[in-house]
Amino acid sequence: MTASVLTYESSVPHAEYDFSRPAQLGRESTRHLEAAFESFARLWSSQLTAKIRVRAHLALESVDLVSYEEYAETLPSTTAMVTGTFDGRDEPCVVQFGLDSALLWVVQMMGGRTALPPDARTFTPIELALVRNLMEGTFEHLHASLGALLPDEPRYAAVHYNPQYMQVISAAAAVIVARYTMRLGDAESTATVMLPASTVVDRLAATGSDSGAAHTPRQTLDQVRSTPLDLALRLAPLTIGAGEVLDLAPGDLLRLPHAETAPFELVAGSTTIARATPGSRGSRLTCKITTIPEETH
Repeated sequence: MTASVLTYESSVPHAEYDFSRPAQLGRESTRHLEAAFESFARLWSSQLTAKIRVRAHLALESVDLVSYEEYAETLPSTTAMVTGTFDGRDEPCVVQFGLDSALLWVVQMMGGRTALPPDARTFTPIELALVRNLMEGTFEHLHASLGALLPDEPRYAAVHYNPQYMQVISAAAAVIVARYTMRLGDAESTATVMLPASTVVDRLAATGSDSGAAHTPRQTLDQVRSTPLDLALRLAPLTIGAGEVLDLAPGDLLRLPHAETAPFELVAGSTTIARATPGSRGSRLTCKITTIPEETH
């Protein structure tokens, strides 16, 4: 006996799955995160406006699930990455923004006025102290916005200036990234918030609108009862040779081994669920259940 393999060529090419990338967020999860990050944008905007005395506005651009390496590649080679740690967890969260933007904040908080952001450079000790004070409040707003999606309130840890050398998280680790457009007066820049996916995803599933209590036995039974089944009435089967089947022609008669008075089998797929006699009601054929095997109860 030989077997042949049929190949199916679809007219629509299937997208290749990249196993090096984390799975994407579901639609409901993305909406949940977008709402939380938009709430954070409003709180952070209000905080910056009050602290630096320049009207600030943040607009959420996107929420993505990527690897940390992909995230780091989208950032400038020198930038401000403020890490926040969670008690009992190694992975930090990150609030990132341009060094020129942060230096503008410092100038404004010190009472200075400037129309253009200063040249980007690392912070002096005094500037770092001011930025730290500002970011401690920012992490409070992040926790208030994301709520149960975070294990607890992130605590200020450090400022890193080079995303390629920040060794606090693995390059292949999956992270959730929110990207913002930030406007401070007439100056426009970008900012991001990065959360380790391992910290958020399980909590996101538990708090999603499609999550709920585990199914009860009653709910499972209701699902089974509402499952559609195809039923058929079947006579006793007849076994004949393949040669006889090939020789069949219109007008041939086959003697069936089913007694005229015997009920038919009512089957679902290949399982007999009852025995029934045929009948009719008006113009439609019917069957009347006569017996039900005990094993089907």
